Amino acid sequence: MIKPLLLCSAVALLTACAGAGKPQPVVAGDPPHGVIKLLLDDKGGTYADLRAVSTWQGNARLRRFYLINNYSEQTVLNKDPRLVITSSRANNVINCDTQERTLFERIYFSQPYAQGEAIAASRKDAIGQWRSFPKESLIGIVAEMVCQIDPSRLKPEPAKSEPTLLGEL
Repeated sequence: MIKPLLLCSAVALLTACAGAGKPQPVVAGDPPHGVIKLLLDDKGGTYADLRAVSTWQGNARLRRFYLINNYSEQTVLNKDPRLVITSSRANNVINCDTQERTLFERIYFSQPYAQGEAIAASRKDAIGQWRSFPKESLIGIVAEMVCQIDPSRLKPEPAKSEPTLLGEL
């Protein structure tokens, strides 16, 4: 009687220890108010954060907002101290006149919806390249929404922030 119990306990302990360093699936929950889902697939989800739509560099025809990616599995960046990437946020700028967009710095976060600790950044201080997009695409639909907002009703462009990053890519 004791041997099977001891054997089951040992197997359970080994199974738990074997999975400790592996990436864990992420349960993101509902997005915050003002964050809309654009795409959901087996790799995660893409969201437009419309809580802080603003002009960009004082130009009333340019709209800036965040594009958020939630990842279906965490990426372990460092084991000790443990740093995991669960989501990222990129500055997205739309030209309302030419139907072009560009992405700037992407910051990686420890929690879904670009929340929690800022872990790392890529393309820091990069100059984005303008690329056209189809009007019927998901980004085209978002662009149409944000470009219809009267510039006088937009929030001021947020100050450039330099979050303290806990790691490097």
